[in-house]
Amino acid sequence: MGTKVVFAGVGHHLPEEVVTSEEVERRVFEHSNFKIPRGLIQKATGITERHYRAHDEQASDLAHKAAEVALQRAEMDAKDIDLLIFAACTQDLAEPATANILQEKLGANQSQVFDVKNACNSFLNGLDVAESHIKAGKAKNALIAVGETLSLSIAWHIKSTDELRSHIPGLTLGDAGAAAIIRGEPDGNGRGIMGTSFLTQGDQWRLATVLSGGSMHRFSEEHSYFTGKSQGIRDQATKYIPDMVSATMKRIGWKIEEVDVVCCHQVSIDLAEDLCDICNIPFEKCIISIRDCGNTAAASIPIGLSRAWAEGRLKPGVKVLLVGAAAGFSVGVVPLVW
Repeated sequence: MGTKVVFAGVGHHLPEEVVTSEEVERRVFEHSNFKIPRGLIQKATGITERHYRAHDEQASDLAHKAAEVALQRAEMDAKDIDLLIFAACTQDLAEPATANILQEKLGANQSQVFDVKNACNSFLNGLDVAESHIKAGKAKNALIAVGETLSLSIAWHIKSTDELRSHIPGLTLGDAGAAAIIRGEPDGNGRGIMGTSFLTQGDQWRLATVLSGGSMHRFSEEHSYFTGKSQGIRDQATKYIPDMVSATMKRIGWKIEEVDVVCCHQVSIDLAEDLCDICNIPFEKCIISIRDCGNTAAASIPIGLSRAWAEGRLKPGVKVLLVGAAAGFSVGVVPLVW
């Protein structure tokens, strides 16, 4: 049957500082004297609170703490990892890859390391690359780790209602670390990743951006903050995600009602509910993190897996669906049997 790639362990870590949505509204007023109507962020997104990193806490630190949890749950040592992928929107440095820094902190000195970056789908893309390495015989045990220090890209200086519209997606962001370990098994005993599906509409890249840091706006303070067009993102998500889910289910021979657990990227509660409704997935099957974590970008899906594991929902044979959407605009769907 060939090698099947299975999950060995998952973990996540949230920074200590908890910031409520009302506190976010207060901070905007302190920085810009612009008053957001009280309770607007929570009402619009469903987010009550999120976590922010300490001033000296880096993306690699959050990934490191999450990876330690994943290793413990997998009953593995860092030296067992021979492929380490750092997969996130944020990073410690422009050069070298953050995976190098994470390798040092973990002591995973037997591993090949590199970064995979594709906005909020970075984890799913990293998972796809790692699975390919294992199936090709280039790796045995792979760690995909995420560290998101997204609070650094929040625009606190908002001067008008028009600016609020473009910056409010940034006010939903939260910092987090998450990690997963996968390995190859000769037949998997029915377990494993059942295939991956990805779609990209590159002409929609302007919908959500942080424009600085590259050749376009290299050192621009003005362009260092996350901006997004919420309605445009919603339109793309509802247009492409349901069809991708349906096509993936058909390709692997699953019925949607057979899915037990859904871990999806989340930008708001109502969009998650709408997508579940369109896909005919009961909302209670989704592991929701956005209420108390905010939008954690590439960490949201592995946080869902980690919480599902902690809740005892990931028993052998459980069918899991990972669903991602990212700036770009891209969609990823990964079905697996736990």
